[in-house]
Amino acid sequence: MKKVNISRIIITGALLLIAGMLVFAFKEKPLSEMALLKGMVIILQLPKRRHSKSRRDKRRAHWKLDRPNLSRCPQCGAPKLPHRVCPECGYYEGREIIPPKKEEKK
Repeated sequence: MKKVNISRIIITGALLLIAGMLVFAFKEKPLSEMALLKGMVIILQLPKRRHSKSRRDKRRAHWKLDRPNLSRCPQCGAPKLPHRVCPECGYYEGREIIPPKKEEKK
């Protein structure tokens, strides 16, 4: 038995599939999927060996969350995100942007 070039099988299979789809598109009666796939060899690419836990963990070593870069509000001293209005006092760059909430007495 002769050795068959795998790429030739894959290309032939793809051409058969395209030809079958064209026949399917122009025919009144639909063909079954088995008729389209008949004679085709489907080769899936799978990993040759399992990756070790060490290799998996090395890949995931940089999947971490960064701590938010907080700065102090110059108005009230509360921690806030840079370039944003202070959630405590409502000031940004020395101007009041959001008026402070008035506490309601019950």
